[in-house]
Amino acid sequence: MVDQVTINYQHFFQKLLEAAPWPVIIVDRNLSIRFYNQLAVHLLEATESLLGVKLDQLIQDQAILQLVQESILSDQPRKGELVKTNSSTAWKVSVTPLEHAPQKVENQVQRESIEQLAQACSYFAIAIEDLSELRRLERVRRDFITNISHELRTPLASVRLLAETLEDAIDTDRDKAQIFLEKIETEVQHLSALVSELLELSRIESGLLPMVIEPVEAGQLVREIMARMLPQAQRHRLTLRTEIQDEHILVAADSKQIARVLVNLVHNAIKFTPSGGTVTIGTVLERGGQTQRFFVRDTGVGIRPEELPRIFERFYKADRARSKTDFIGPGGGGSGLGLAIARHVVEAHGGRIIAESIPGQGSTFRFTLPVIVPSNS
Repeated sequence: MVDQVTINYQHFFQKLLEAAPWPVIIVDRNLSIRFYNQLAVHLLEATESLLGVKLDQLIQDQAILQLVQESILSDQPRKGELVKTNSSTAWKVSVTPLEHAPQKVENQVQRESIEQLAQACSYFAIAIEDLSELRRLERVRRDFITNISHELRTPLASVRLLAETLEDAIDTDRDKAQIFLEKIETEVQHLSALVSELLELSRIESGLLPMVIEPVEAGQLVREIMARMLPQAQRHRLTLRTEIQDEHILVAADSKQIARVLVNLVHNAIKFTPSGGTVTIGTVLERGGQTQRFFVRDTGVGIRPEELPRIFERFYKADRARSKTDFIGPGGGGSGLGLAIARHVVEAHGGRIIAESIPGQGSTFRFTLPVIVPSNS
């Protein structure tokens, strides 16, 4: 009966360990592992049982081992935040002695024997909280605040300067005052667009943007974008053309949101393609017939290889120096949110968006959408 009770308590204790939100390892004074939970197994990437294994055989980080040794020597809790060298991994480590309370006995010899046994069998619980994701989110937050501050500061400074100049010119030079008013309106429109894009991105990232998914003809979608963007391409002396294969293929999409993605990609292509260049909008059924590929290809200045992995990040603007004076297009303006929004919209459809580029030769942006397979019935 006593053995059965002991087994039940051990089972209960193990369940408590598994309920812990962090990896937990319990060692004795010799650093031998006595108990652990599955989160600890995953953290240490162990393939075999950890029972009886020495902690210093699994963890080579001397800072952690020193923290554990300090707790063992002092019989006091110890805490520390440790960042792995040459890594973004950050751990918060807590070491807590698990006290034993010896039974009270009258016999002095028995009491000393029990106390010695308790001292020999005392355990230490090591809880490891991975702070890496929290640190990453903190960096994202700081970057966001820095970027949005920069994006707001520039137009606000322009509006203030223009307003001050307008105040001086409004009574003396009506024509100049009108020019300043138009410039102020342009800056205000930029601010409004920035705020709208921020709100839109926030809604998409939080899953609050409703998607009306319905059958959309791939070829028709491309042609609509072609007609919509042709005046802008002509204004900047570019050739805009289409490459449509399997145009009657139906894709599952929110036509409004996908049109927004394509417009953004075409607008960027026009922006960074010198006059006389070509921008191509196309679509083709991918091998296997499960996905339809849409693409926008240009003969513009291209994107440097080291910048490609970051172009879909919020506020990231690839090489502001790409704005050339000999461009008919507006060059490197924009908020840096368009491609981030495009990525979230495509991924919300179950697709994937990528970019390829050769500096000086042009860029191609591709994304996929699921194909609607017609029923045989």
